[in-house]
Amino acid sequence: MAVVKLFLKIIGVLLSFLVAFAVAEVAVRYFSPQEVGPVRFACLPELGDIPVPGQQGERRFPGVFSFRYTNNSLGWRGRREYREAKQTDYRVLFLGDSFTYGLGVNDDQTFAAQVEKNLRAGRLSVEVMNAGCPGKGTDYALKCFQTVGRKFHPDLTVLGFFCNDFQDNARGEYYNIRSRGELEAKPLNCNRGGVKAVLDHVPAYNWLISWSQAANLVKQAGVQALINRGRQRGPDATQGLVVSYDRGARGYATAANKPLTRIYVEQLKAAVQRAGGELMMCYIPISQEVLEYRRTRTISADERAIQRLAADNGIMLWSLTPLLAHSGQPIERLYYKEGHWTAAAHAMAARDLSRLIQSGLGRRRQLLNKSTEQIAQPQGGVNAPPLPEIERF
Repeated sequence: MAVVKLFLKIIGVLLSFLVAFAVAEVAVRYFSPQEVGPVRFACLPELGDIPVPGQQGERRFPGVFSFRYTNNSLGWRGRREYREAKQTDYRVLFLGDSFTYGLGVNDDQTFAAQVEKNLRAGRLSVEVMNAGCPGKGTDYALKCFQTVGRKFHPDLTVLGFFCNDFQDNARGEYYNIRSRGELEAKPLNCNRGGVKAVLDHVPAYNWLISWSQAANLVKQAGVQALINRGRQRGPDATQGLVVSYDRGARGYATAANKPLTRIYVEQLKAAVQRAGGELMMCYIPISQEVLEYRRTRTISADERAIQRLAADNGIMLWSLTPLLAHSGQPIERLYYKEGHWTAAAHAMAARDLSRLIQSGLGRRRQLLNKSTEQIAQPQGGVNAPPLPEIERF
């Protein structure tokens, strides 16, 4: 009899919990909708946190976006797997953050995927790879290229630079910088604390945050608590579990993080050239920068800072700010209210970048062909001149 009573009590407690949870779920969906989706990141000893390799999923944010995504075995966007040997005449590698990755749009709507489609429509034999990683800066782009990207020998590597990359580069996640600017790779720590380590290995947790808005509200409360603790005690207090940004009155670029960004860009350029390719950059504006450009016809302090840095290093930087500002589209059609690009903005950026990349690859081919002819036909018995440096396009 006692066992029956105990069993009934347990059933009663479980039913009460389920009813309370259902009421909370309905309330959250009505009053405070939350983004839902699977665990997004896996930590690798070589690269740190990257999009979960081999994952297919859907993320939904009621009233904002709903999109499906695929990551290949490298954690790169899309289902295609890449071979080190080229299957096409050209390869283009995109590096960047969540805008490059395409947070908020389907696989085929990212600007990287559409650049490939546009170039192939112009009968160019090209393969475009999207190695964008949310929440990362130029230091990660360098680490990714050194660790994985260089193996594919891309002809052109395009770094999508977003204004808060300045702050990402100041976190010191991947490198120590010595007194003369030399980089020393840091060992990466994938130990994220007891609670997260346990949750990440519980299938029910992944299912819960994929479907329950109430569970994600609790999760966001924990994230906000970590952010507040990090602001009070310093970034180390968050144990690397969250990334937050604080935009100052003049933007994200400061006297402290601009020199760090310069070092990472210089090192990335050198690494790309050693792999036989060329580096170009594009600037991805936030919605405030687009609105300010529409009003004043001037770019932000952050964009001026990265333009100056690129020019000093002989790197072409293509700004997407005027493109979006002059599009005639309301800002709500270009940006979701949480801040990322819509499919319409990705399509505009892809059209602009496709023309630029097609021109650049064509000029690269002409220069390489000219250099080959010079080597094949030396004049007057004099040794043929060395291959000239590929010009910026």
